[in-house]
Amino acid sequence: MTVIGRELSASTGHSQAASSSPSPVRHGADMLVPKDRTKHTLGDVLSEIESRSASLLQQTNYTTPTAVANLQFLAYQSRYSTDLSIKRRIITKLVDSGLIDIIVHVLSSVHEADCFHMCSEVSSIDGASLTGSVEVDQEVDMLDGMKNLRSVITLAWNATDKSSLLCEQCTKRGVVSMLLQLLESPHLAVSELHDKNRMFIVKGSLGILSSIVRSCDDDTTHEVYRSAGAVKALQQFLRCSLLAVRTKSLIILSYIATESENDVINASDKNLIFAVKMLQSALESDNHYSSKYGYWAIEIVSGQ
Repeated sequence: MTVIGRELSASTGHSQAASSSPSPVRHGADMLVPKDRTKHTLGDVLSEIESRSASLLQQTNYTTPTAVANLQFLAYQSRYSTDLSIKRRIITKLVDSGLIDIIVHVLSSVHEADCFHMCSEVSSIDGASLTGSVEVDQEVDMLDGMKNLRSVITLAWNATDKSSLLCEQCTKRGVVSMLLQLLESPHLAVSELHDKNRMFIVKGSLGILSSIVRSCDDDTTHEVYRSAGAVKALQQFLRCSLLAVRTKSLIILSYIATESENDVINASDKNLIFAVKMLQSALESDNHYSSKYGYWAIEIVSGQ
């Protein structure tokens, strides 16, 4: 019987580049650890995932407190990584329980007014325990739309890294277009990323888009990105001072840009120099993984 305790649920994240990455990255790691310290079996968690997913799929409004606890519970479960076998079973259960529908429903229903208006900058959202406890005092100023958006971004970010099936579903169900449209919001412009919530949404969205294009690296997927305006939407983030944002944007563009679009992206030598630095960093490592940039050498070369 597998028992999942606080020591496992507090150890979060997944590899940013591949499942065997030596440096796990915590996506959604700023969520508070649940107060519930009771140890639960893996079966308990999988059953709860199925139940809460079913409840979410019956809802039509994802901008109210009703969805907060369930979405945050699912987001928290997606962060397990201490045991790769457990991680895979949890992600598989999330996908089998209709995660793609939850992602589409939330991204379709949460709008700018629900997320960014009068939303103060706070550094964390709650992690819901198995019983759904909530840390209200530390998030009173965060709109419910932002809580739910952050949760679904965390879910998709972690799950697309581990599930090629979910990546395929995202390309077919319009998630790529939804994320790119979100990234073009003036609230997520580079000049607005001093707000931690907005920065999280940008980093997470780019992480999801990166996982999808790497998992589904074919002409059809590339065309989905280009048709959705990916080149235009991502170009602005090449000017971002945050290394993670700039790196992911350049990697995604390197997969999808045509020769003529490459001329626009590399109008100066800065981006080429940056790509060379990424590759050099990876090649200098014994296992050809750059912990600084979060990519393997083969990934950098494949996108060029």
